Amino acid sequence: MVTNLCPPDYDGGFELSALRNAESLRDLGHEVDVVTSKFRSTFQGHRADRHFVNRIFRLSTVKDGWTLANSLQSGDGKLDFSLSSLSNQFSMRFANIASILGMLQVSRSNEAAMRKFLAGREYDVAYVFGLHLIGTSVIHQLTAKGIPVMYHQGDEWLASYLFGNKAKRAILNLFSPIRFHRERKIDIKNVTLVSHFMKGRFVELGFPAENLSVIHRGFEQPLTPVGFEDRFSPPVFLVASRLALYKGIQIAIRGASSLDRQLPDEPWEMWIAGGAEPETVEYFEQSVVKLGLQHRVKFLGKLTRDQVIQHMRRATAFISPSVFDEPFGNTNIEAMAAGAPLIAARSGAIEEIVVNTECGLIYNRTSDEELAAHMKLILQQPSVGERLSARGIERVQNHFTQDHIIGLVEDSLYRVSGVPQPVTQDQQATLR
Repeated sequence: MVTNLCPPDYDGGFELSALRNAESLRDLGHEVDVVTSKFRSTFQGHRADRHFVNRIFRLSTVKDGWTLANSLQSGDGKLDFSLSSLSNQFSMRFANIASILGMLQVSRSNEAAMRKFLAGREYDVAYVFGLHLIGTSVIHQLTAKGIPVMYHQGDEWLASYLFGNKAKRAILNLFSPIRFHRERKIDIKNVTLVSHFMKGRFVELGFPAENLSVIHRGFEQPLTPVGFEDRFSPPVFLVASRLALYKGIQIAIRGASSLDRQLPDEPWEMWIAGGAEPETVEYFEQSVVKLGLQHRVKFLGKLTRDQVIQHMRRATAFISPSVFDEPFGNTNIEAMAAGAPLIAARSGAIEEIVVNTECGLIYNRTSDEELAAHMKLILQQPSVGERLSARGIERVQNHFTQDHIIGLVEDSLYRVSGVPQPVTQDQQATLR
């Protein structure tokens, strides 16, 4: 498995999914090595890895345009964001180009590191999760040894990089023509995406549709129904996300303000878990003060994933307010799996995950009034929350368990590798 970042250095949903899939494949009896980047100098935690994790790559330290993502409020999710400020738009595009140029600078040494790592090792297939900031040209060292490659992409970066707009390609060809050419000439015959929504984005950007398939992400913990007697009292609406405008935190706060005006005497709270730069945290805290919601809204800071899931189990509802087009959105299945009634913004792949009004409530992503209406419904009609909780768990059980997802991954890896897949006992019984 090739992934640019790996926990504990970085614990985003994409990186956690990569490590979880590696562990699941090993649990199935496969031999799996993970190759990833060295610990970043900014990582201050305990530097401990599983024995199969190999940190060999240099990671570009040039920050991309997502460092300016607090500017994004339209939440379109495409690279051609509609920004109110032309200076912000220019800064973001410049940062993205600078980030790619930084990646091109380390890609040569990363190719060499991959070549050295592969010496004396034999693999049936390469399972590629992320290449951003390490370079796509490491793939050449795999194909040079005859190792077939399967990608599992969680965002549109690969498509926008390989099939980006002409202006970006022209700039990259001007400043680093040889490396950029080598980066783009990689094997892309087998690319799996986390949603059909993301497949559509890849096709829009020019990716060959026949090379694309879809496997969602999975939830690995036991699915246990939660009694409403175990919920927080007073009722708590939970938000867990990076604190940023593109994550829709401002919509959640305005939704709380709308509900407070409608039910001023009803006891309930909104808890927001997540981290950000101090000035961003201060911005949202001041928004709460200006709206007079200090008695309603609490900021919990950044919690561990396990802490968030425990809060989900006791929340009256979980709000997923992202105005950005999420390629999948792990917290949606985590909330449903934890038994939290889900209220989610209509963005990205949400309607692949949630059947509206059946296992969750979906609202227009810019409508704080519609969000408040859903919150009010769950507060005033507990039976609705109970039904959403039960149906959400069923939805995850039927479609998004880690066992189900890793079975699809395993099937695809066998197909791509060309290695005959063993016949299971159930299949043997059927044949008999």
